[in-house]
Amino acid sequence: MLHPITQEIAASFGYTPVTPEEGAEQYEVEPDFQDAPKGAIPCTGNVFRNKQGVLRCYWIPAGNNYTSQEKEDLIGWYDIPSLEDIEEWTLGDECYTPVFDQVEADHPDSWLRILNVI
Repeated sequence: MLHPITQEIAASFGYTPVTPEEGAEQYEVEPDFQDAPKGAIPCTGNVFRNKQGVLRCYWIPAGNNYTSQEKEDLIGWYDIPSLEDIEEWTLGDECYTPVFDQVEADHPDSWLRILNVI
């Protein structure tokens, strides 16, 4: 469910928010790493669908908000957020990284940038 202010923003653009059922679904991204060659090295934004059907995205922190050691520890695969999350972040004034740190939507480590939404 969109925040009331975000709902007003959406309405001003003529946007109809997703239903709760739609919003609960994982944001759909086309996997591009499912059949990668053996030994291929993923990069930020690569997506695969695991055996349970969950879309996961590879992330290498790029912003200056982490130390070198933290960046090394955070590199890896993360579950892609829900459609509701993406909708809220797209229309709102904040976004999150794969490790739930709050950043601006256009920050290099925001989900919106990682997934090429913006």
